[in-house]
Amino acid sequence: MNLSPNFSKTPGSWEQQLKRRWNNPLFPESSRTVVQHQVVEARERDREEQEQFKHQFQELVRKVSELPERAKTEQLLELIPKLDKCYTDCMVLGVPLPQERQALSRLIILFEQTLLKQGGDDSTFINQLQHEQASRKIHHKALENSVVAAMMRDQSPISINELPATLLSESPTMVEKVLEFLDLEQLKSLHQHAKEIIDQSEKDGTRVNENAMQVSELLARMVTTSSAGSPD
Repeated sequence: MNLSPNFSKTPGSWEQQLKRRWNNPLFPESSRTVVQHQVVEARERDREEQEQFKHQFQELVRKVSELPERAKTEQLLELIPKLDKCYTDCMVLGVPLPQERQALSRLIILFEQTLLKQGGDDSTFINQLQHEQASRKIHHKALENSVVAAMMRDQSPISINELPATLLSESPTMVEKVLEFLDLEQLKSLHQHAKEIIDQSEKDGTRVNENAMQVSELLARMVTTSSAGSPD
């Protein structure tokens, strides 16, 4: 008997994936069984990562606080990528950290505005800053999607083999944001695997929910659209 694991109310990235897998007929049978000790191990891994992030955040805030009142351009340029990385590391944890996220976002905006002022009439420098600023906004917006954030990690809790079932388990709106980052071959592979999962489920007599069917249809449309727009 597969007893219900005791999942956290706000699970981190590793525990989230176990929660997706548990008793989910879209995953292979071996992945559907999740026991409590796996949840405890995932929760501990999430906790350790969160502690590491908090140390990283505090150290970065210390460096910012030590800047002179009129920091030089070179000092700001050195720190802004570290702020951006820290923001990314905050988002990929999978748990809400609103205070840290807000502080990092405000610091990044402040640094960007200060650098633009310091750029003066240097159009090349200003254009580069604005390009990086626009790219950063797109990146940060993408990180609001929990699946995208999990995939952006150096070590992702979502394995390549589990990605099709994971996407079929999410809402079409969320999945659409993930698919924007994939090329045609990746879309084709995902669509094929998703179709195989649904076909196998139907053969096994398992009812596939409407959400998964919509995601499969979305994948088919994305493949068609991307194929039409790609060069021969």
